Amino acid sequence: MKKFIYASVILILLITIYLSVNFLFFDKWTLYQSENQLNNYVENHKDNNLKQISRDDKTYNFLRKKQKISIISKSDNQGSGSMNYYRVTINNKPAEIYIKPSHTFIPEKPTIQSVRIL
Repeated sequence: MKKFIYASVILILLITIYLSVNFLFFDKWTLYQSENQLNNYVENHKDNNLKQISRDDKTYNFLRKKQKISIISKSDNQGSGSMNYYRVTINNKPAEIYIKPSHTFIPEKPTIQSVRIL
């Protein structure tokens, strides 16, 4: 019986730590994965994908001409519901990015819905 209680306490502790870490690093993980997604589009010349996520021609041309994309967060998640909204800088230009996460606290790859260079 002691082994069961000991294992249960450890399991609950591990779940609590896992959820806490996901909660604390959710925004960083989401932006990191978004940066990877944009760099994948740029490096592999996926212009159709860049056109789909770009809000306007200015953003599309900016992203298409870059060799590497760097995203720096200027705010935490400002969105609600199933859409995350971040104010960021993309290669030192102010921008906003809308991201649809797969799950709230499970670290999976999010999907960029739109990007706009301000």
